Amino acid sequence: MILMKADEKTLQKFPVYEYADDLCNSLKNSKSRCLVLTAETGAGKSTVFPLSLLNYFSGNIIMTEPRRLSVLGTAERISSLLGETCGETCGYKIHLESRTSKKTRLHVVTEAILLRMIQDDFALEKFNVVVLDEFHQRSVSLDLISVFLKEAMELREDLYVVIMSATIDAKKIAKYFNGAPIMEIPGRTFPVEIEYKPGTEVESAVISHFNSTDSGNILVFLPGIFEISRCAENLRRHFEGIESVEILCLHSSVSIDEQKKVLKSQTENVRRIILSSAIAETSLTVPGVTCVIDSGLCRMNVFSQNLGMQKLVTVGESEFSAAQRSGRAGRTQKGKCIRLWSKNDVRQKEIPPELLRSDLSSVVLECAERGEINLEKIDFIDRPSDSIWKETLFALTKSRMLEENRITEKGKCILKLGVDIRLGGLVLSARGKAEIMDYARRIFFRYGDFSGSNKEIREKSWNDICRRIESLNYKSEFKFSDKKMILLEGYADRLAKRVSDPGERNLEYQFVTGRKAHVRESSKINGEWIVALEADAGKTSAVIFAAEEISGNEFEGWIEDNCENRIDCGFCDGKILKVERKMLGNIILSERKLVPSSEDLIPAWKIEVQKKGLKALPLDEKSRRFMVRVEFYRQQKEIATEIEGELVQNFEKWLVPFMTGGSNPNSQTVYDALYWYFDGAEIDRNVPESIEFPNGRKFKVIYEKNEGIRPVVEVIIQRIFGCFETPKIMGKKILLRLLSPASRPLQITDELENFWTESWPDICKDMKGRYPKHNWDYRKVELE
Repeated sequence: MILMKADEKTLQKFPVYEYADDLCNSLKNSKSRCLVLTAETGAGKSTVFPLSLLNYFSGNIIMTEPRRLSVLGTAERISSLLGETCGETCGYKIHLESRTSKKTRLHVVTEAILLRMIQDDFALEKFNVVVLDEFHQRSVSLDLISVFLKEAMELREDLYVVIMSATIDAKKIAKYFNGAPIMEIPGRTFPVEIEYKPGTEVESAVISHFNSTDSGNILVFLPGIFEISRCAENLRRHFEGIESVEILCLHSSVSIDEQKKVLKSQTENVRRIILSSAIAETSLTVPGVTCVIDSGLCRMNVFSQNLGMQKLVTVGESEFSAAQRSGRAGRTQKGKCIRLWSKNDVRQKEIPPELLRSDLSSVVLECAERGEINLEKIDFIDRPSDSIWKETLFALTKSRMLEENRITEKGKCILKLGVDIRLGGLVLSARGKAEIMDYARRIFFRYGDFSGSNKEIREKSWNDICRRIESLNYKSEFKFSDKKMILLEGYADRLAKRVSDPGERNLEYQFVTGRKAHVRESSKINGEWIVALEADAGKTSAVIFAAEEISGNEFEGWIEDNCENRIDCGFCDGKILKVERKMLGNIILSERKLVPSSEDLIPAWKIEVQKKGLKALPLDEKSRRFMVRVEFYRQQKEIATEIEGELVQNFEKWLVPFMTGGSNPNSQTVYDALYWYFDGAEIDRNVPESIEFPNGRKFKVIYEKNEGIRPVVEVIIQRIFGCFETPKIMGKKILLRLLSPASRPLQITDELENFWTESWPDICKDMKGRYPKHNWDYRKVELE
């Protein structure tokens, strides 16, 4: 037995050990073949539980960790529990490094590697159990793996899945995985004292704590590379010449060998100060840490739908992240966490999944590789934006990674490179052309994932990509001699035309997607056409930081091959305007006016609605109320479609059939069309505009939007006398705003069951004095 190899006294220190049999049996007996495990920090879920699974399941097990360092740390820890060298029973695989053998049954990998495995083998035949650890982080890879795993489980009856995290919305995840059982295990960590020091500089907090105690390492959480580098420089200057202090940096651009140093014990009598990004937040025990200093900040990419690009933002970390960070100080002994913000600061509970705030290029391409690109048919835990999905399809098609909504050979090969989609398209297309490959290498070094790393790491990564390219059976279709044309193989959607005069101080460019951006004044970018390689959505408008100018005969020929003639109809001062335009994406190259006809009315309205949304239509209050009722109906039925987006997209389905006689739609036309499209009779039956209470009275229902939709009834309190239970609409309790005889607010409740005995006596006492002639016996019903 696997567990028999491990030291039982060591295993007993972990709470999971006591529950191991129950956990494994719960998974084996689950009808869904899934288990959701929530276990506090230090419970042993990432180390002891996987060993237990090896006893209960005969096949191999694969477990994901969110980062390379956590993969290494977890695999090494499990191997040490077994008294083995890493690579025997338990091994690992990360980018550019692998340690497994024929004996390996437990494989610890990054999420990106499991994603590639399941794409290469749809049923994941080599493994019996898949364990997804730190599920709360909800990376793009993890969400895609979840979709593909559910498909794989339909192909196999012997594939099991475990979802693990310290804190997640367990009910939501369990429901997604077909009603998986949920088990909660307590943790076993040492107490951590929390101290708040708002306004204190990080360096000051580090130095102060270092001087106040003579032992223990300090782990400092900072938002990103810039802050880590600056802090390291300041601290090295302060501790210069003191050999008993070692300052280490930990972030994604640090080489894996440098990262490994953090997991190793330091020289005796040397104290460490480890400056880290969120990389050290979970699945990692950093040796000797007794103090955590938390800046309270994290950095993340957020996709701006308005501007069509990502921006790197620094935000306050979530409550959960703060708890995770403080827990790092109590892994091996009691510790302290110094938080550099006020105790009263309000923080969001958790950060939205990466899928809902990121560029979707890799997501769309991975789904296309899987064989399904229709967003309606992809079973995501949280569904991404329809409009961003469509824009991503456009960008990937322009870069020839998709063709007629199917993945091309180029797209398939790019996924195998394991790099950014855009850079992958560029490098792959440069294959076999020495001069162009050199240019692609320069672009890769400057803009790739390892651009902030030293030359050795960049060279290693580049050589790995070249090796992968050579192993692919791909013949580049790139036919140009101008090296800059290679940029359009990955950045076709970042092609932009100058729309301001070249002499202006703050030049403005328009992308083929239609969005606009300004160049940074110091960038020296001023060409008529550019390809933006480094841009940010910014706070109010997009900014281009770095770009390559592009011109010449080959580029002009490319424009001719990729542009199209488009006839657009719209409204100008209430009249139809019909224009023929020569377009490159959404960039107008030339245009001429045409004479409109009656047949242009519907196309004009369609464009008007696409441009302005439903506010372009004569939408009266009756229609607005009806749409809110539809939204409430769908909310209760758990239908997630966003109504306005659906109506804009399906304009021709719902409104056009009601636009007869060549006339503009009026408010009644719009209402009739909405009532027909959403099956108004069904809405009226289930979501009425008025409701009869148990005492026989009827009341108007208002459906209010506020973090969801709630049915509300405002009523003078005497009129609900005789009602002892809160009425419901589609299972949702009505919120009652109870009024005095003078229609002044008295109480808000959705618990009539308790209201009469708990709140009513005090209200009644006051009301009797003010309105002595009214009935105040809530059991006595007086019908008008």
